[in-house]
Amino acid sequence: MTDCIVLVKQVPDVSQVTDQAFDPQTGNLVRSRLPNIINELDTHALALAHQVRRLTGNGRLIALSMGPPSAEEVLRYCLARGADAAVLLTDRALAGADTAATANPLAYAIRRIANELLGGRQDYLVITGMQSVDGDTAQVPPQIAEELGLACIAYVTEVALVDGMLQFGQIISGGTRVVAPKALPAVVTVASYPYCPFAGFAATRWANRVELIRWGADDIKAPLVGIAGSKTTVIRVFPPEPTKRMRVALDGPERLAEVLIQSLDARRSESGHTTTRPYVLPSRRSGPLERVFEATERDQQDYQLVVETLTQLGISSPDQAGQAAVDQIIARSNGRLNAAAVQELLDGLEATEPAFSGPVWVIAEYEAGAIHPSTYELLGKARQLADGLGAEAWVCLAGHPLEGRWDDLIQAGADVVVLLDDQRLSVFEPLVYRKAIAEAISSYWPQIVIFSATAQGRVLAPMVAYRLGCGLTADCTGLDIRDISRKGLIGLLLQTRPALGGNVMATIRTKNSRSQMATIRPGVMARMPADPSRKGRVVRLATRLSEQDIGCRIIRVYRSDQKVDFDVDVIVSGGRGLQNQAQYQQMVDGLCQEIAGRLSVKVQRGASRAAVERGLADRAYQVGQTGTSVSPKVYLALGISGAIQHMIGVSKAQTIIAINSDPHAAILKASDYYLVCPVEQAVPGLIKALRSMSAKEHVNA
Repeated sequence: MTDCIVLVKQVPDVSQVTDQAFDPQTGNLVRSRLPNIINELDTHALALAHQVRRLTGNGRLIALSMGPPSAEEVLRYCLARGADAAVLLTDRALAGADTAATANPLAYAIRRIANELLGGRQDYLVITGMQSVDGDTAQVPPQIAEELGLACIAYVTEVALVDGMLQFGQIISGGTRVVAPKALPAVVTVASYPYCPFAGFAATRWANRVELIRWGADDIKAPLVGIAGSKTTVIRVFPPEPTKRMRVALDGPERLAEVLIQSLDARRSESGHTTTRPYVLPSRRSGPLERVFEATERDQQDYQLVVETLTQLGISSPDQAGQAAVDQIIARSNGRLNAAAVQELLDGLEATEPAFSGPVWVIAEYEAGAIHPSTYELLGKARQLADGLGAEAWVCLAGHPLEGRWDDLIQAGADVVVLLDDQRLSVFEPLVYRKAIAEAISSYWPQIVIFSATAQGRVLAPMVAYRLGCGLTADCTGLDIRDISRKGLIGLLLQTRPALGGNVMATIRTKNSRSQMATIRPGVMARMPADPSRKGRVVRLATRLSEQDIGCRIIRVYRSDQKVDFDVDVIVSGGRGLQNQAQYQQMVDGLCQEIAGRLSVKVQRGASRAAVERGLADRAYQVGQTGTSVSPKVYLALGISGAIQHMIGVSKAQTIIAINSDPHAAILKASDYYLVCPVEQAVPGLIKALRSMSAKEHVNA
């Protein structure tokens, strides 16, 4: 008998976001203008918990949520669908928490549930969706596991009982595997298990009447709560840039063929990044009054006013500014600044020492004998950050065997490669890796540590950051070094990421931490050209690992033998809209062959996660956040709905063309061109149109 504690969250319905949901003055999203619902992946977690209970006997199922009083709605949802009891963790003191200050009180609540509601039994699982749609970080479950000292089994899609032992199927990079926790309790995050039971009439009536267990911050006595316990702070929230996708509706396959050829013929910019002036530390600037790297627009304006005033008064150093200068600055600010604010700005001009010190680290991803391409992207960014800070760029490479794996990293920009070579690191197991990586970091305390936001990195990074007491920002699309001079904070890492399904952007900084940590979306940063003449150092660190550090036994690994090259001109992907494998092969493979032959370009097939899980394509062809991020000239999506995790993986495509029978499919709003038509009608029409054109003479060599 295995008990289950299911974590559920009340989230805003991001599908209902419109312009009216934003404050017209600040640009911030006003959550109260959106309806609240249960996080969809948490319903999958509830379904998996029911299956665990069916497999192992009649264990208890307890639902736990942390949020405002209104979050009781999602708990009653669970009670109506088989939960035995529900606990609401609610307190104003818990508000404003980042992921660390969310995971910590939840972990303390789990301990109390185990002791009081489960009678001290340790044969239980903590089950939750892999992430919530409002934060999209996937950090809280691994951090709960770290606080509780439990194994973390992430991205689960299956569960079975074999010889009395629970085994879980999970998604990994380039495949899947089956694992079993060595011991319970354990934490499980669910990527897909859409079999939540229905709520009957009698169960719903009972759920609406039953009394919830309500705990506040004082009831659990967690040390990290709310804003004070958080390791990161948001310094800016703003709407995303208007989409550059054109969202043009096409009237038929003939027009689609023309658009495809035009898109391949177009010569677009290779990078969507805005070129900004490289950061320079205050000690290396032209003079003490140069303050052009402030973190906020308000500070930039204030310092511009201060510097202009001092320059006009013939003052070249802040220590020369007397009361007359202060009065002049106040007068020129038109009442925006008072004497205390001006003095704070002047004091900030004397701040030159960086708030953090040490090298900039990249945590490499190494598996199946190869370094993940995203590692080189991160290294390119690390090199840029390190140069601005006057620091070195280091790469930490863990795995086995590692002989000869460092030359490419040095050529790609690393000054130092730290090797953690241990037999127990030959495959990725979260508890082993997080111990080895955390010990390496704490040996040097780099000022910045960046991970790739892959399936592996999104489990490893939260555990490492929590273990070391450092802040972590997930899925960043931008990293910049900036100052908050008025607070004496120099050389901070500003981390920008999308949230709420991409409907808002947030810029975040680290606080109360020795290192600043972030995960970066693959495909966002640019790899540096290799320089064979570069020289670097290799440092071999001994690991202190044992069998007791291993949290899960790996039963089987299913990794495709197929080597898929997504560095092509066109990717044709199929999704759930393709009914079976035969139709996938007919539509996707047929169109790939036609485009390659008629247009003389490199073409590769792809698939959404839904298509892979239905057996339409091999896992190696999966495109998206839990698959491979791609950047072709043209991404042609057949019957793909456009889930945010999929669109993250194709965001760097120059042109996105969608064919979908659903006029309300999310992908249509994220495409350059779309055709609302059944795939089985559109593809033959497109092939016919391509054959009727003299396509090759239209495409540049």
